[in-house]
Amino acid sequence: WSMGEEVERILVKFIKLREELRPYTRELFTAAHEDGQPLMRGLFYEFPEDDAAADVADEYMFGPDLLVAPVTEFGARSRNVYLPGDVSTTWTNLLDGTETAGGRIVEVAAPLESVPVFARNGKCHGLEGKC
Repeated sequence: WSMGEEVERILVKFIKLREELRPYTRELFTAAHEDGQPLMRGLFYEFPEDDAAADVADEYMFGPDLLVAPVTEFGARSRNVYLPGDVSTTWTNLLDGTETAGGRIVEVAAPLESVPVFARNGKCHGLEGKC
């Protein structure tokens, strides 16, 4: 609230998103505890057969199913995202619902109030309204 109504609206949106992801996050913590699986993973961890995935340093997997592509360039409102895998892997952009096959680079919108996130093969984990 001290940063203005626009920032408050954005922060409330992300708090709600965190709550929607709570069951998935609990699954990830259980896997981390029982099997040592990391919550945040380089793309190569989930896609070891994809040589291009090993070279991506500005994206990560949140668990096995959600690809996160933070915007790291000041003032940018779009960015290129590498979607790993091959044509049998589909990625759903949680911002606009578009589906794209893996193994390619796509340019996506990245408005201030959103972080580009993609769900692997329709596994939205509580974010079904966005898939």
